[in-house]
Amino acid sequence: MICTKPPRRLLLLMATAAAFALPILARSAEPDTVTIEANKERELKRQISKFVAGAVFTYMNDSLERWNTPVCPLVAGLPKERGEFVLGRVSAIARDAHAPLGSEHCKPNLYIVVSDNPDDLLKKWSKRDVSLFNTCNGMGYVREFMHSRQPIRAYYNARFSSEGADNNADFLELQGLRFDFSANPCMASGGMDTRLRYGAVQKLTSVIVVVDSRQTTNINMGQLADYIGMVGLAQIRVEANTGTAPTILGIFRQPHPQLAGLSPWDKAFLHSLYTTDQASTLEVTMIKRHMFEQIVGR
Repeated sequence: MICTKPPRRLLLLMATAAAFALPILARSAEPDTVTIEANKERELKRQISKFVAGAVFTYMNDSLERWNTPVCPLVAGLPKERGEFVLGRVSAIARDAHAPLGSEHCKPNLYIVVSDNPDDLLKKWSKRDVSLFNTCNGMGYVREFMHSRQPIRAYYNARFSSEGADNNADFLELQGLRFDFSANPCMASGGMDTRLRYGAVQKLTSVIVVVDSRQTTNINMGQLADYIGMVGLAQIRVEANTGTAPTILGIFRQPHPQLAGLSPWDKAFLHSLYTTDQASTLEVTMIKRHMFEQIVGR
């Protein structure tokens, strides 16, 4: 039997191929990091969608409600020092969110009232001020607020406002007749909606936040003030189901609240609400996208 040695060139080719094969084998054994990151992003977007859908009142054919005129908070029912703390904290949250904020001597429109008997308080208040609630959403909405069992309840008065409206935005002329809608806060007036733009947007005119002091003993003043800031600047469902999202809105569902204040998710939502084009029919989609970008730091 005759044995021959492989040619030197063949040995060199075999060694080179083996050297290149090692990194390929190593890479194939590693997890697909691109796929993992894509799955994480997809899950985060799903959680953001659930947060917005569960926490915020959304409308099929209208904008979200927000402050377009300066918000002016007033705190009642707390000792002076605590009241000033809540007032300062809510004002700071509004500034950070880019919500319009009134001057020091503005006319109050965000009423924050703390009481150990909120039902009786609201009954007497509504009798003294018959214009306390608008009834655009029906009397059922009013009764639900008046008799709520939530630790903190909020009532939102809002009206439609035409974006870039002229002096005749609240009037409609039809066949020689002139219809005045300016006195009806429940009816959108001004420009016509299109597929891309709302003819009118919903602006908050006043918000009433009532705190049941008997049910808020397990949270501190910082947590209380931040919760009020959240529900006072956006139309929030107080019984919100926000899934697994970290939010101050879940503070009363926990026996021992962990969040010290607004979470990054809460701040991202408020900031997105006030920096997104409210008249765009893609408003909610844009808010979700802006939230995602802020949460991941893009």
